Amino acid sequence: MRAVAVVAAALTGFGGAAAVDALADPALAVADGYGTGDGLTRYVVTAASGDATPELLASLAELDGVASAQRLFDGTALVATAGVPAQRLRTAPGVAAVEPSPSVPVLGTASDPLYAPYGWHLENTGANAYQQSPVRADADIDGSDGWDAATGAGVVVAVVDTGYDSDHPDLAGALWTNPAEACGGADTDGNGLAGDCHGWNFATNSPDVDNGTGGSHGTTVAGVIAARKDNAAGLAGVAPEVTVMPLVAGSGEGIDVTLGAQAIRYAADHGATVVNASWGGAITGSALATLRSAVAYAASKGVLVVAAAGNDSGNRDSSIVYPASLTEANVLTVGASTASDTVSDFSGYGATSVDLFAPGTLVATTWNDGGYRLTSGTSIAAPQVAAALALYRETMPSATADQLRAALLADVDPIVAFQGRSVSGGRLNVSDLDPAATTAVGYRFTGMSGPAGQLAPQVQVSAPAAAGSYAVTVGLGMEHGGEVWALAGTPVELDGTTLTTDDAGQVTVPLGSLPTADGVTVSPTVDLLEGRYALSVQLLRDGAAFGSSYAAPLLVGDVGVPGTGG
Repeated sequence: MRAVAVVAAALTGFGGAAAVDALADPALAVADGYGTGDGLTRYVVTAASGDATPELLASLAELDGVASAQRLFDGTALVATAGVPAQRLRTAPGVAAVEPSPSVPVLGTASDPLYAPYGWHLENTGANAYQQSPVRADADIDGSDGWDAATGAGVVVAVVDTGYDSDHPDLAGALWTNPAEACGGADTDGNGLAGDCHGWNFATNSPDVDNGTGGSHGTTVAGVIAARKDNAAGLAGVAPEVTVMPLVAGSGEGIDVTLGAQAIRYAADHGATVVNASWGGAITGSALATLRSAVAYAASKGVLVVAAAGNDSGNRDSSIVYPASLTEANVLTVGASTASDTVSDFSGYGATSVDLFAPGTLVATTWNDGGYRLTSGTSIAAPQVAAALALYRETMPSATADQLRAALLADVDPIVAFQGRSVSGGRLNVSDLDPAATTAVGYRFTGMSGPAGQLAPQVQVSAPAAAGSYAVTVGLGMEHGGEVWALAGTPVELDGTTLTTDDAGQVTVPLGSLPTADGVTVSPTVDLLEGRYALSVQLLRDGAAFGSSYAAPLLVGDVGVPGTGG
């Protein structure tokens, strides 16, 4: 066999990208947590005068143990402290009342290190969902079909979370820029937040949207939404050309609810179409009223809020957490699903409270060290819906928020396991964004690992009824030196005929005239040495590509050893 060319040409669409990414990247670890947070206690302070003036904020900030003091939208102040009791703040001049600002958890989970293929949430081949069994091919959101219609270009999604990674290569070009304010010290847009050129860190009351080591959870959410496609790095987000507005409302594994509400208002005022809230908890009183008010404010601006359903396996119809349990019409609540289209064992659910499910078990995404992790949680399911709404906004630019919400829910894949556990009874699917969705073609890959020697993987086609003269092109590539190379001059046996791959690593086999290619199975037989390969397939009808090309990892020999992290 002879490796002569990078296999990118053979592996088009996400199927190809998934195989290239999974084979070429270093060992991928599962996230082992999101950090310990900043350790600060926050209070909502009501001024005796009814308004937190700059003078009051300055005097509070000068108290020993106070990290920051900032004015909130309703004229109260949010004071972050290290070891300062509430009573000390109550005795400060100009203060009328003090109450704790509750913190709720981010809604992601973690597991053990591993080394695996990934990408099942976008295109489930039946062989790319590591450590999940059983797996059902096509239990995915049909991401590549969605990309045929939209990529999120020109749409802003606000990520209200713990931070971001401005330097991550797979988020290059995704960061929102405030058109009314340059980076620096001047508050040119008059919103009281000097230097908010890319968003705002409400937790530190500063322009630092990355938030240091505390920003890992927010970075995972941003990657699920907006990781760039076809950039030779990592993976692809659901909306790979969308703009992300990072708004920091916490750190590590916690979000301050009052700051989360403040961030939602900021997003609504600064052009976001969707707000993602991958956090929540059982809150009451003034904190809940503040959150509700912010969500209602977003609704008044035509902004949708996507909330994670929670990771407690709880019934949201009876076990209430917010924002997931909000009943406002602009809120969508999302549960997590597996690669076999079942409810993830940790996921919240609810026949009247959870709107839909989306993949949330061991999904690969960006990490704030410039790398990637496999993460689980409704935290990871929710941003797929937020990103999907960005795709709908791109294709429906004049639609109202209610119309976007209705269109997305109408397009879910109905799944038996989600009926009675969600309002829609379905899992997110973006294939209907594509006007040519009726020509969508899928593939199921099996037998994709084995010892060195002769292998005969199988690929089963799913396709719409369309008569024509069919053929199938099979491609083969091998990972070497951090890239995937086409294998030219390699004998491949298909349907009893031995063919030799061309310089692109491909062979094409006629299938004849058929009323449909649905159910057709091809099984290329090939001798391979130990290594990590990619097998691609493209259906042809009347000499032209029919649907997208897909690919899956083909692992030969002892190459699936778990990674050690990183």
